[in-house]
Amino acid sequence: MSSMPRRNHIHIAIGNLNIDISLYVERLPRPDEAIISSDAAIGSGGAASNYAVAVAFYGHRVYLVATTSSYPFVDYILDELARQGVNVSYIKRVEGVPGLVSIIVDQRSGEKYMVKYRGVNSLLSPNDIPREALERASIVHIASVEPSVALEIAKRAGSLGVLVSYDPGSGVYERKDVVLETIKNSNIVFLNKVEASEIFKHNNPWKLLDLGPDIIVVKKGSEGAYILQPGGVVYHGLSKPLRRVVDTTGAGDAFAAFFNCTYLDSHDPVKSLQYALAAATLKTSCRGSKICFDKPLFNKQLSETMVEVLRKPPSWILE
Repeated sequence: MSSMPRRNHIHIAIGNLNIDISLYVERLPRPDEAIISSDAAIGSGGAASNYAVAVAFYGHRVYLVATTSSYPFVDYILDELARQGVNVSYIKRVEGVPGLVSIIVDQRSGEKYMVKYRGVNSLLSPNDIPREALERASIVHIASVEPSVALEIAKRAGSLGVLVSYDPGSGVYERKDVVLETIKNSNIVFLNKVEASEIFKHNNPWKLLDLGPDIIVVKKGSEGAYILQPGGVVYHGLSKPLRRVVDTTGAGDAFAAFFNCTYLDSHDPVKSLQYALAAATLKTSCRGSKICFDKPLFNKQLSETMVEVLRKPPSWILE
C-alpha cells in the first residue's frame, strides 16, 4: 500500500473544544453506588478538536475554530493541540466555564456513555471565522455546532466555492428544520445510525441528495459505513479490527477527517470510505477521544478494510 499523500490542503475545523474526563470501568454503577475506575484520562476533546488532530496526523494543514475558556488549565489543552499539529490561532478565549464532557467507558465493549456541558462553546459565532480563512480553505468541516450558526457558516463558505462537510451531532434533535437546510448547503454530510434514522424518518435520502449534498455518509459502528450518492448509488464498507476495541470515543471524528483528507487528494469516494473506516477502526483501539496514529498499523488496518457497491439499497435507507 502506497503512503498517504502529503498535499497542501487546508481544513478549517469548526466546533467545540472540550475538556474530556474519561473513566474506564468493568461495569456500570447501580443507582447510589460508587465503583472504582481502573484508569482515567484528562485531555482535549470535542468533535472538531478530534477531527483536527486526525487531519494533522494524515498530513494536511488544519485550523481549529472554537470558543474556549480563559481558565489557565486551558493553556495546557491548547499547547497539547499545537504539539499535535493543529493551528490554534483562531480559537477565541472568553471568561466562563469551558466545555466539559464526562465519559464512562465500559471496558468490556469499549462503548461510551457521555454527559456534556457546553459551557462557553455556546458563544461560538459565524463571525469568529475570518473571511480570509475561508478563502484559503480547501474544506470547512462543521461539527456539532448550534444549528443556526452551522447554517450561516455553511452558506458563507459555499458562497466562496469552498467545500463544506457537516456533522450535525445532537443538532438533529434541537432544530431539525435548520439542520436540513444546512445539509442542503453542504457537500459531504456525516450521520451516525441514530442521526440518520432521525433525519430519514420524514426525509427521503435520495430527495435530500437531489437538493444539495454530493455525498451522505452513514456510520453504523461495528456494521461499517455506507455512502449514498445521487441516482441511488450506494457503497458499503467494513473494516475488521486488528486490535481489541477499548474506547469508541472520537471514532466518528477520525472517520470524517480521513474521509475528507482522502477525498481532497483523490476525489474517489470508495478510497475515501476505505481510509475513513481504517482510521475509525484504529481509533477504537486507543484510549481517549483522539486517534493514536501509527502508520504501519494503519496500513495493516487498511488491508483489512473492504468496500463494495450495492445494487440494491438496504431497506433501512428507504424506511
